Amino acid sequence: MTTAPLPTRYDLPPLARIETNWCPPWLIARLAQHGPWHYSNGDPMDDSHIIGGTSGAFWMVAADGVGSQPRSRFGARAACLAVETHLAIALDNGQLPSRRLLVDAFAAAHSAIHALATHEGHPPQTYATTLAAALIKGDAVIGAVVGDSSIAVGTDHEDQHGKPHYQLTPFCSAAQPGGRGTFAIADPNWPSYIASNECSTPHIKTILIATDGANTFFLDGPDFREEWPAAIDTQLRQLTPLSFVNFLAHFIRHQPPENNDDRTLLIACRPPADIAPPAPKPR
Repeated sequence: MTTAPLPTRYDLPPLARIETNWCPPWLIARLAQHGPWHYSNGDPMDDSHIIGGTSGAFWMVAADGVGSQPRSRFGARAACLAVETHLAIALDNGQLPSRRLLVDAFAAAHSAIHALATHEGHPPQTYATTLAAALIKGDAVIGAVVGDSSIAVGTDHEDQHGKPHYQLTPFCSAAQPGGRGTFAIADPNWPSYIASNECSTPHIKTILIATDGANTFFLDGPDFREEWPAAIDTQLRQLTPLSFVNFLAHFIRHQPPENNDDRTLLIACRPPADIAPPAPKPR
């Protein structure tokens, strides 16, 4: 576990960011946007995310700093970096992706936040942040969540007429306290609040992680909306993976963020084999 403060990150936070990455057989897409409420007040973005990969696996991590806590954005950054560091070291040392490995990475995030709080001389709760992550290798998908961010998966099923039907299902849903609050990874009792899941199947077409500002990509209130996720395959064919970012730009333009909040949306999807990018050459 991480016991010392992680290196400070100096990358500038984006007003908006759209990017795609390729880790066969998965196309990974990210969308991050400064929320209108924070933007208009000149406040920093509280969301943070990180995407990385090694040893044939990759991870997607999103953290949403709790708005009522003054240093939550630093907690979100520290949590994401700690999860990545823990996973990268473990995988490079020969560990296989597993639910235990991902939960241990959440423990590293908890430790990193407390180390940062001690180093900077502030109470750990002022760094409160949610945390959601997926670790993926081939057909294996592992997810974990603390707080109110969401992980869902999309699959194709045949309807009663034998035609493919896209279906969204929740993959990880963490416990929530009563009222409007949310549990945070900095909380000493975080192991009681974590939800995790794992599955290995070729039938999962998409994996979606969203902070609450981006929930409208696949949620309408408490109910799933499949309009945007179900269009991914069609958009991949029309735009090709190289130009798929235009689909996310279209979403930003036509779908406002939930509650004017920061929004982070991380997507992993499988392009059809005939339009998949070429395999990356060894470095």
